Amino acid sequence: MANRKLLCVDDDSGTRKFYKNMFGSYGYDVIVASGGREALKLFLSRKIDAVVTDFEMPGMTGAELAERLKKLRPELPVVLVSGAKATDIPQQVVDAAVAKGTSIAGLVAQMDALMQAKQKRSIALHPERLIPLGSVLASVALVVYALPRIWK
Repeated sequence: MANRKLLCVDDDSGTRKFYKNMFGSYGYDVIVASGGREALKLFLSRKIDAVVTDFEMPGMTGAELAERLKKLRPELPVVLVSGAKATDIPQQVVDAAVAKGTSIAGLVAQMDALMQAKQKRSIALHPERLIPLGSVLASVALVVYALPRIWK
């Protein structure tokens, strides 16, 4: 998967730099944000393939950010990184939750798995996407049928 765009959100500048270098070395194009509001602005202005966010941040928690992002794009993979206990992490709004201190390989493997699952889901045919095509074909058929009768 070339040009995988990953948005990493953390209020700690050292962690943002770490994510940029670490995920960058695994082939991700990393965009960083210092909080939820900045992350939402970046998300709306750029093509983002996945998000890694800290759980505890001032202003907007990672869970709140994930919930807003999922409302905009439900298929977006979101990983929540937290120092809190696993029972404190709201699993319904994220695709995965990992503890701070998880190995780099583990975090990258988790993200790669989510990205591959997203790619498989996006290949599936969605009939609702074909409705505009059906309207166009019906219009063309009507013109082809009606035009010769009108010209007689």
